[in-house]
Amino acid sequence: MLLYLRDYANAITAVGYVFAITGLFLALNGHVELGTAAMLWTWFLDHWDGHVARKTKDHRRPGMADFGKSFDGFVDFIHGILFPSIVIVLIGQGSLLSFITVLVLVLAGAIRLSYFENVGLTSDAKFAGIPVSYDTPLIAILLLARPVISPTVYPTVVAIACIILAVLHVTTAIKVPAIRGKAVPVATFGALVTSGALALQGTLPSID
Repeated sequence: MLLYLRDYANAITAVGYVFAITGLFLALNGHVELGTAAMLWTWFLDHWDGHVARKTKDHRRPGMADFGKSFDGFVDFIHGILFPSIVIVLIGQGSLLSFITVLVLVLAGAIRLSYFENVGLTSDAKFAGIPVSYDTPLIAILLLARPVISPTVYPTVVAIACIILAVLHVTTAIKVPAIRGKAVPVATFGALVTSGALALQGTLPSID
């Protein structure tokens, strides 16, 4: 089975898993900003594995693409649903609102991933509904805004923002262009800058 990782695209996905586990470990140990910074690396690597897969599709060994599709799907769940849910609970300190938010996010995310697995992109290479890959970037933006938002309302702001995004996950009337081609390095640059800003912010008091 490990031979599947000799494929370039699958190897990139595997590196993404390393950053994903690092992000989960840091967040669960109270370093939410640092954890999100690490998870952003998983996020942009998730775009690079698809980019490389498309560039090498005529040279990939049999079965590599099918394996990569499933392998990539699990990491989508981690950085698009599991990690944001953990951060929401940590920020909300286990409140009822955080539970409701996570419930809505997980259900919407699972429906969204299942829909994409069966339907895929539209004929013009767009997503129907907002992809779950937008969840971690939203968390990153909310964390960067944290110092300028009152601590008493911040958990509510995070919850409302994530519930709105969850609803948009299953709203097929919205069409979102896939991040491909020249957009991949642009998205990577943005993720690296945001990751660096979060790493700096991580020196501030963390969430217990």
